[in-house]
Amino acid sequence: IPTLFIVDDIADSFDYKNKYAIVEYLHDILHEGDFKQIILTHNYDFYRTIWKRFDLNGANFHISKNAESISLIKESMYKDPFQKWKAHIDKENNEEILIAMIPFVRNLAEYCGFYEEFNQLTSLLHIKRDTDNITVKSLIDIFGKILKEQYFGNLTQSEDNVKNLIFNEATKITQNGSFNDLEKKIVLSISIRLKAEEFLISKINNPDWVANINSNQTAKLIKKYKVYFESIDTESDNIKLIEQVNLMTPENIHINSFMFEPLLDMSGEHLSRLHKKIDSLEVT
Repeated sequence: IPTLFIVDDIADSFDYKNKYAIVEYLHDILHEGDFKQIILTHNYDFYRTIWKRFDLNGANFHISKNAESISLIKESMYKDPFQKWKAHIDKENNEEILIAMIPFVRNLAEYCGFYEEFNQLTSLLHIKRDTDNITVKSLIDIFGKILKEQYFGNLTQSEDNVKNLIFNEATKITQNGSFNDLEKKIVLSISIRLKAEEFLISKINNPDWVANINSNQTAKLIKKYKVYFESIDTESDNIKLIEQVNLMTPENIHINSFMFEPLLDMSGEHLSRLHKKIDSLEVT
């Protein structure tokens, strides 16, 4: 009898012991002539395993959801996003891709011994003393040292400030209402993190202490901010909002940018809402 199985979130994120047994079982069903499957999951690790082990012939899609609609979109990039970005970085309106590549290239810089460039790219993921001095042109120069023979199109000579570019592109994403592509989520996450740090640094008002932070900057800023302001009732909403930043902008946007699962699993709409809230914080 022809039978359709609808398999909905059958594997937990950390159920590694059973994940491969589940995949093997689904694979066996796939090759039974009378059985068809629709496999649903929000877990990118499980999705990637299914994608690699099954010959789906392109029958893989992701859901794009916003307040008005739900769309089924042909999967086009998550297999190797960096290769897609490199292929499209020289096209028009490529600022999102340029920003999304920052954490990835930062990792390459660290692995390849480009320590000065690594520190400069870190200054685009955290607020540092030189953050406001980094232009798009200087960013392209850094990328050029690490990504040999890569062409960057019309961005090469831009003297625009990269931090402002990140903020502007994130605002465009929230306004356009389309934010589920990986590069858009990365742009939103970086912008949220930078805006939150600007707010925290302005409230803490201790530049020398901030300058001496050399790891886990966002978490340390939040901890110091709470020491100063947790007892002040008027700051309670801000504290809750800042703690959302720590939860929703994964540290691996720069610590391990080869593994984007947390961002892929996260709703772009949630990131967009958080960005709008963070954008409303007053920086003194």
